[in-house]
Amino acid sequence: MHHPFRQLLKWARENGRTPKSDDARTLMTVNGDVPELAAALGIDAPDEMIEQVHLHIQEELDSLTLYDDVIPTLTALRRHHIPIAICSNLAFPYGKAIDLLPREQQLIRGLSYETGFIKPEAGIYHAVVSQLQVQPEECLFVGDTLLADYEGPRQFGMNAYHLVRGTPSNDHSINSLADVLATARNE
Repeated sequence: MHHPFRQLLKWARENGRTPKSDDARTLMTVNGDVPELAAALGIDAPDEMIEQVHLHIQEELDSLTLYDDVIPTLTALRRHHIPIAICSNLAFPYGKAIDLLPREQQLIRGLSYETGFIKPEAGIYHAVVSQLQVQPEECLFVGDTLLADYEGPRQFGMNAYHLVRGTPSNDHSINSLADVLATARNE
């Protein structure tokens, strides 16, 4: 994996830019492509560096695959008329990965670069429940990062599960998206 934005930040540091504590947040909340992201960070990178970042991002996007349980779970939830949202901390160029999901899934998007907030900030969860037109307690949030996908949503008032593949499920974690179906049926 190339870590394209780390390479850009490393180049900037080597060329005199002091790293800032909010660099990662800036990368994930600016609704713009690589040149706009670099500008938002105060980085005047040469065209070759920008092109290299684009190339490495595309290589990463081309290598992405879905877990086997994703489409069947989304399809089953949709069949039960359960609205689905995707909430993710992403830099704008990675949003193309969301666009690759089947259109019939009709996902509500709560992406950091579109909302201006990152998980676990309440603003991103608020954007999701507003688009879904539901109350936080009516949502089940599932994700693989403990703070952003379990603790943050619970503090916002949502129900949540931490997705930890390959480990036994417990009161606050599941090991497969298929476990979401059992939870949805019990409610």
